[in-house]
Amino acid sequence: MSEEKKGKRSTENTAEKMSYVAEIVKADPKLTLNAAGKQVVGKFGTRLAYGKLREAFVGAGGAVDTRRGQQGKGRGRKAGKAKAARGGSKRSRENTSAKQAMVADLVKGNPDITMNEVGKLVTQKFKTQLAFPRLREAFKAAGGKIGKPGRRRKPGKFVERRFGRRASDQAAARTARTLSAMPRHVVIIHADGLVHTHEFNSRSEASSFAGKQVQQGVATTSIGYYERQALEVNVGV
Repeated sequence: MSEEKKGKRSTENTAEKMSYVAEIVKADPKLTLNAAGKQVVGKFGTRLAYGKLREAFVGAGGAVDTRRGQQGKGRGRKAGKAKAARGGSKRSRENTSAKQAMVADLVKGNPDITMNEVGKLVTQKFKTQLAFPRLREAFKAAGGKIGKPGRRRKPGKFVERRFGRRASDQAAARTARTLSAMPRHVVIIHADGLVHTHEFNSRSEASSFAGKQVQQGVATTSIGYYERQALEVNVGV
């Protein structure tokens, strides 16, 4: 077999394939370029070069989708399927609008509701979340109160730290405050089987009172005097 004959037969084979493409496209105008190529392989056992296949397909009036690239393969087709699966951009916008409308209703019904609580209720109803920027936009537009991020500080029990942290230190401080507020000088008088106490802020006042009691006939043995002193108590911890 000579190269001349082989080239001649190849040219004839290509022409036959292109003619066949024209026939099947005219018979089925909705036929795709990819389907036409497969039918050519099924009949002739070999492929028709893409350039020739496209030439014959377009020449016969076939519609080529230029957005998806060669034979509808690649990222374009996958993106189209994903878009169709989620209902297209139009339905997605409608869904977003419905979620934002629900946000507005929730805020108007409860002005103190938080944005986090609104987001959870929206997800519970629509089974999908509302994007945070859209949620914040609708929440703020409806008059929702947006606080600073982070956890709120819980009110705790006030503890006086000036007198120490341990309970024993605080008890000693309370005792010292009580004693300091009481008069330091005390005169005790035993009369008629009873004990009478008299408190004074100074020693001179206490002595003057005791002298008057003696002048009035009270025995000195029935009069006692003491000055309050701070108690030293050892506390085991």
